[in-house]
Amino acid sequence: MHDNKIYGGIYSQGPNQATDLFLSDAQQIQMDQLIAPFYLWETMVHNLMLAKNGLVPESASKKILKALIVLTEQVDKEGIGLDPTVGDLHENIEAWLKKKIGPEAGWFHLARSRNDQITSDQKLITKSLFFQLGKQLAGLGEVLGNKSQQYSKTIMPGYTHLRPAMPSSFGFWWQAYLLQIVEVQDLLEATYNIVDTNPMGAGASYGVNWLIDTDFTTNNLAFSKPLSNALAAINSRGLHELYWIGPLVTLTTILSRMMEDVIIWSMPEINLIQMSENYTSGSSIMPQKINPDVAEKIRGKVGVMLGFYVQVATTLKGTASGYNRDTAETKVAIISALTEAINLVTISTQMLETIVPNEKAMLVATKQTLATKVADQLSQKYNIPFRSAHQIIGACLKESKYSVDQLKPSSIEQSIQKITDKKIKITTEWLVNTANVGQALSLYKYKGTPNSTMVEKVSNDLLAKNQSFNDWVKIEAKKFTLAKQLLIQLVKKYLRN
Repeated sequence: MHDNKIYGGIYSQGPNQATDLFLSDAQQIQMDQLIAPFYLWETMVHNLMLAKNGLVPESASKKILKALIVLTEQVDKEGIGLDPTVGDLHENIEAWLKKKIGPEAGWFHLARSRNDQITSDQKLITKSLFFQLGKQLAGLGEVLGNKSQQYSKTIMPGYTHLRPAMPSSFGFWWQAYLLQIVEVQDLLEATYNIVDTNPMGAGASYGVNWLIDTDFTTNNLAFSKPLSNALAAINSRGLHELYWIGPLVTLTTILSRMMEDVIIWSMPEINLIQMSENYTSGSSIMPQKINPDVAEKIRGKVGVMLGFYVQVATTLKGTASGYNRDTAETKVAIISALTEAINLVTISTQMLETIVPNEKAMLVATKQTLATKVADQLSQKYNIPFRSAHQIIGACLKESKYSVDQLKPSSIEQSIQKITDKKIKITTEWLVNTANVGQALSLYKYKGTPNSTMVEKVSNDLLAKNQSFNDWVKIEAKKFTLAKQLLIQLVKKYLRN
């Protein structure tokens, strides 16, 4: 067995190299390298707590903390190299510490387990990545809100079943997705508030045999609250990752649907919108092609994100309570999922900001959606039951080859008499005014409709919520950064005394 192993008294032979390489494979090493700065932060907090509580001899504490300061500065500049034959991140750092200060490194791991350590470290890197995502998500919300207001009066068709349905506005479309992004922000904020618990003190799952100060570690790791159940704290590894990845699956689904609209509406045959060529690619064989590859790749990321969710859920499904090595895979999923989400939101925001409408094409395409307005007005003005009005206009559209432009007052009159047995005079003026595409949104009078005044009002409210989320993310991120900075000061102060 390797001389640097942190365990061994019970072993005759110990794990072989194949086991070491399997447990610390290339992907695990990559993740541990990303986690290393958070590991060192958490480790300094724990060792400073031990020193302040008098649980470790002062001479050993000072040697440990001084060495950790040196290693932290080194890792911040250069990263960290890990030897899989030594073991995981913790085993590598303890081996380094032993080489650096000798046998007193043996105090380094007092009153904790790698189990509560990695759960804490995983939460810390998750928070760090979430702050990056939150900033990008607020930026996306701002773009959606600004577009919604900019195009609140730009009339376009609304679609159901990919067919023209009802008159809408381009601003209303942007707003629909803004609302859903704000809802995802709410989900992520709620998740943060639920999972922001300090696992330190949980030990291997059942606490430790030393009187430690969990309030101290909680405050200095920028967690909101200490653990209340050691077993639940360790069992939360993976479970809390599911809490995070769930909203990320929702987020990627929302973006995917948005991209589907963009892809369809930018088709040359439809030509309702244009996007910058910066977010397209060409064909290796067809010179006429400009392909919406960025939108398509964004659309394809739902499967990737859902894969992370399934990975974690499947990993947890077969594990008993208490720590199990299976959960090492959850750090791969959460780090990868948040990194994907950050990149996805960033490129989506950049691409969406370039989209502009073809307003003339939108007006032409909206004309057909006015059939419902004609039926509604027929019902209201002439006291005809709506179902009958629906049949009347449907019959007239069939006769006019499904074109609202080709509707004639005489055809409507004949259809009214045939279906209701009433003789009603329909004027050309009434029909022209009712089917005026420029007035397509005039009858939308209440909040939640594409009426431009309502769109602007709702967008203002949503932009305010988006800004509140952005402000909250900044506050939490600042607490997080300051906590680490203050810790370094506390450690250096302790070393001077």
